[in-house]
Amino acid sequence: MRVSKEKSAENRERILEAAARLFRERGLSGAASTPLTEAAG
Repeated sequence: MRVSKEKSAENRERILEAAARLFRERGLSGAASTPLTEAAG
């Protein structure tokens, strides 16, 4: 199933926001892919 451009943009924004928050809270080493994907939903 393909994702619409709108949904793709929403997903990207959610991931970037979660990554920025994790970087601020935990630093670079604490923002691995697993916590990031969990935080982004």
